[in-house]
Amino acid sequence: MKSKVAILIALAIITSVLATGCSSSTQPSSNQGGAATGHDKVLQAVIEDDQQAYVNATWTRSVNKSVQWLNDTTAMVTFKIGHSNATFQYTAKYQKFASVSQASDYISTINKGYNSTNAVILLSNPALTTASSINTHQNYQTVTNSTPISNSYIQLLREQPIEGNYIIQVNDVVITFHATYSAVSAQ
Repeated sequence: MKSKVAILIALAIITSVLATGCSSSTQPSSNQGGAATGHDKVLQAVIEDDQQAYVNATWTRSVNKSVQWLNDTTAMVTFKIGHSNATFQYTAKYQKFASVSQASDYISTINKGYNSTNAVILLSNPALTTASSINTHQNYQTVTNSTPISNSYIQLLREQPIEGNYIIQVNDVVITFHATYSAVSAQ
């Protein structure tokens, strides 16, 4: 039972992390210092950090990823992570808000039925360790000259295969996704 709980919590911490605040707007911010592409630099940094965390994970066998920019402050990223005996797949929506408090307010409107979780529990099972639990946020720190505060939430839908909804906040960036973790049958 403890391993199932660890698995569930591990799935929650997939991408990056959260903060707190209080404002009423739930709209992503306009481009704030975007790169030549026009995309927000902070949002790009969070996405790149998540991608790099999976690439550098010693337990990762393969990482397939694709990024689709919806606008300068919103992107969809699909991850398919292979492990020696499992697959973890999800498409995450990354949204950059004008402030940490606006991101936190947005989360408070969508996190009903979710439980808070932390990376420490995930590290006990490397196969389930997610990007946010091993993320060093180097790109984020380069762009902002600060270390982000992060929080993760999970809403477990079923245990076999493990399936759930996730919310991760990295300061003013909110990441939401639905993920499935499937063990590969030994033949």
